[in-house]
Amino acid sequence: MREIDTSPTQGKIHPELTSVANLCLFFPPQSPATQALQCHSFQHIYFGPFDLSGRKFLNVSCLHGCSEAVLSLDTGYRASVTLVHKGCWTGPSTGQMQSNHHALPPDYSVVRGCATDLCNSDLLNHDAIPNLSPAPNPPTLSGTECYACVGIHPADCTPEKSRRVQCHQDQSVCFQGNGQMTVGNLSVPVYIRTCHRPSCTVMGTTSPWTNIDLQGSCCEGSLCNTDSVTQSFTSASATARPQAPHVTALLLMVPLLVGTLGGPLGLSS
Repeated sequence: MREIDTSPTQGKIHPELTSVANLCLFFPPQSPATQALQCHSFQHIYFGPFDLSGRKFLNVSCLHGCSEAVLSLDTGYRASVTLVHKGCWTGPSTGQMQSNHHALPPDYSVVRGCATDLCNSDLLNHDAIPNLSPAPNPPTLSGTECYACVGIHPADCTPEKSRRVQCHQDQSVCFQGNGQMTVGNLSVPVYIRTCHRPSCTVMGTTSPWTNIDLQGSCCEGSLCNTDSVTQSFTSASATARPQAPHVTALLLMVPLLVGTLGGPLGLSS
């Protein structure tokens, strides 16, 4: 079996744990006589830790290999949305995972491809994801309070359903936004409120296989992030409010190069 070394492109876990990524791809030499593989097929969304140990997966026949991926978006304050996917590998065998260690909200992506029967069974629990809600070190606060929530429906992230959190260290503004978590042709909408830095830089992990794409705006003043999370956030003036100046978040959009990854979508609370 030939291993493709992708370690130079792996994201590293920053001490502040902002945007990090990892990937691991294994493929045998190409052969015209290669037979179809049996691969696990599974897709699910979790709000909190996940554990697939002992779960019976559906199996599918795949021509080019198996794959598994975990994408997680976190407020940084103990609330997350995690997408777990297992299925056929139809994407490119090489590519670069991109991340920005200074970006918020925190996110994490891991992708693994392999080419033996039922080999996509390594990513089984929340241990595949680092702690995206670490306590500040040193344990100091900025003095700003913001609403914090993350969900896949606008109703999941109304101010009434959001927590009020004390912002860490240099996170002195509040953020609100929306976007998508994507694996292949499967896109899950996400809505989020949380604390942010004054730079308001939003740049989730992206690769030829997956994408965490966010747009949003920041405002100054405690609990100021009460605007609608369904808006387009196209400009600062479009989201401005009296005595709460906004800064439009920097937006990263990179087209995906991966094909269809099939399987049913499940939701879990």
